Amino acid sequence: MSDSNTPKTGGLWARLFGVGAETDESNAEQPAQEDSSGGEPAAVAVAEAPPSNGEPAVVEAPAPVAEAPAPPQDCQACGTTRQANASFCHDCGYMFPAAGSAIPAAKTASAASSGDSPMPANSTGKLHNRFALGDLICERMGVTRHRGVDTLTGEAVVIVSSPTPAPVSEADTAPVVPILTEEEIMPGFDDEVPVAVALSGGGPWPSIAWEKTVIEEANHPGLPRLLDQFSENNTDYMVLEVPVGAVLWDAWDDPDADSKMKYTWLQQIAAILQALHSAGALYEGIRPDVIVVGDGNIPRLTDLTDLLPLPLPKGTPIKATLYTAPELILSPETADARADLYSFGALLYSLEYLHHPLEEKDFERQFAPMQITERFPDVHPLFLRVINKTFTRDLYTRFPTDEMGRTDPTGFSELIKTLGVCGRAFDDVRLDISAWTTTGMVRTGNEDALTVLHGVDTRQDDLSEYAMVLLCDGMGGYEAGELAAAMCLDEMRKFLLANPIFGGLTGQPAPNEPVDPKKYQDILRDALKHANKEVFNASRTPGKGKRGMGCTAECVYIDSRNVIAGHVGDSRVYHVHRGRLVQLTRDQTLVNRLVELGQLTPEEAEDHPRKNELQQAIGGQPDVNPGTYSGKLSRGDWVLVCSDGLSNHITNKELETMLTREASNSAEEAARRLLNLVNLRGATDNATVVLVRAS
Repeated sequence: MSDSNTPKTGGLWARLFGVGAETDESNAEQPAQEDSSGGEPAAVAVAEAPPSNGEPAVVEAPAPVAEAPAPPQDCQACGTTRQANASFCHDCGYMFPAAGSAIPAAKTASAASSGDSPMPANSTGKLHNRFALGDLICERMGVTRHRGVDTLTGEAVVIVSSPTPAPVSEADTAPVVPILTEEEIMPGFDDEVPVAVALSGGGPWPSIAWEKTVIEEANHPGLPRLLDQFSENNTDYMVLEVPVGAVLWDAWDDPDADSKMKYTWLQQIAAILQALHSAGALYEGIRPDVIVVGDGNIPRLTDLTDLLPLPLPKGTPIKATLYTAPELILSPETADARADLYSFGALLYSLEYLHHPLEEKDFERQFAPMQITERFPDVHPLFLRVINKTFTRDLYTRFPTDEMGRTDPTGFSELIKTLGVCGRAFDDVRLDISAWTTTGMVRTGNEDALTVLHGVDTRQDDLSEYAMVLLCDGMGGYEAGELAAAMCLDEMRKFLLANPIFGGLTGQPAPNEPVDPKKYQDILRDALKHANKEVFNASRTPGKGKRGMGCTAECVYIDSRNVIAGHVGDSRVYHVHRGRLVQLTRDQTLVNRLVELGQLTPEEAEDHPRKNELQQAIGGQPDVNPGTYSGKLSRGDWVLVCSDGLSNHITNKELETMLTREASNSAEEAARRLLNLVNLRGATDNATVVLVRAS
């Protein structure tokens, strides 16, 4: 099996789509030129010795000698054999120096000793007595980039160099005003109308002056800083910092990086490209490996090698990687800032969908990536929209949409806005809810009661979903436990829905603010205390209830990111997070208190004769002290709210197995299986369960 990393003749796009095939064929027909640096001479004149008779010697012209073909040249960056007359490497994109172009002094001074890692020709071995020159990165049309080190700080730098241009005399710059005839004033229809190349004011592209001006005009913190600029040995130099941080690949896979953080990075990367556009440049093929996330969670571009001017001058060499927009390859004269939308979409496609750099196999056909829905039919619709509005061959399918195109024809303002919506939406889970109850196999009536309130609210691009689960387990049929449970449920519901913070559950606009778990816990605690007061008073009021009636109570709020619970008694709330089941609530029983004090083991508590004796219950005393709990909800999590009729027959380990392995497809399936298992095991009490699956 061949090594996939071995350079292949013809280049990536040439192999994939046949780009450059005609050029290679035409080049093959041309005779090889003699290498100017060596080789045999074309002809050698040989003079014979004069004859002895004194007549003048006759010198015959020798037969012409065939020119020796030039030896093949290898790419200095990847080692692939250079194709005849090619201006850049078809495999890695390295730009070969133009014929006859000058080589920086630092390079020529070290050619004999250090090969591809030249050092400057000065007594200190440093450029500007400060910068040590390292390995060659690339060379594009006379502009060379090397790795380097700032010897004063020890930090890595990039050193850009090019030959110092010859001084221009005033005579050369004096404008020549041609004398035009009347016919020459207006061009004819067949004449080619010149198109002005709007380059940045610092100089022509490619040049140090042009790149410096782009950096200064873009003025964005995500670009490398200019550290120094100087001339030495007839060579101009510019020194750029190398931003440090985690490569975007690694930062993206950090478990602590949520969608809000990731898509904020993407917004900032899009803003870098937008700043480059304002400075008259675009970036051919933005990729995750040229971006690092540094201090302050700020993404920064580490490599400016692939900067191109806008609009593109005729004959601009293009690397043509898999991240390159098709118009840059097929019709560069039509390219504009929207080319960066394509490469940005390719970057996002690599990060979120592939989790590896683009490969040839990731494309269905030329410039058409494999459709995400083929592998993930239920992919988030917003993500699919972003990909299909960026990573597409059709220029007019990309951003902007019609309305936004009036204010920003590049589409980047709309892209940045949409990425912000993604950051808010992608961590939000959808709620799959099921609720079931059973009288059991022993009891005559059902004293459990439950209410589930579920709301979905959308405003423009933002969708919110939330649920309120209320569950009560009445105590003692002779003491009207079913009445206490029903009354507690009604009082909690009225109290909670009167609070504007839960407006979304009543059809009112929900507050547009982040959820503060502490604030919500306080509200749930107050609801339980209010319900306790009402049930206690009713139990002592003739005609309203029976003395001693009471119940347990669970009051659970769930939204797209949070689970917050209030609790009195021994009903339970469980949270399955990342495959592990955690009991959020603590049983308010005498036996559980003994376990907490270390006087009983959990195993001893399971069979203790007083295991169901409550320390607190709704209606038992004038006041209660509810417990409150909170957790973060993630995709794939479960929330289970149940009465003790279920937890007395099914262990925590069995619950975890059921929810993570056996019935993980839907809340309805899991709820039915749990109650059937309770009944099969005798169901000595009423059993009620509410299951919420985060999807």
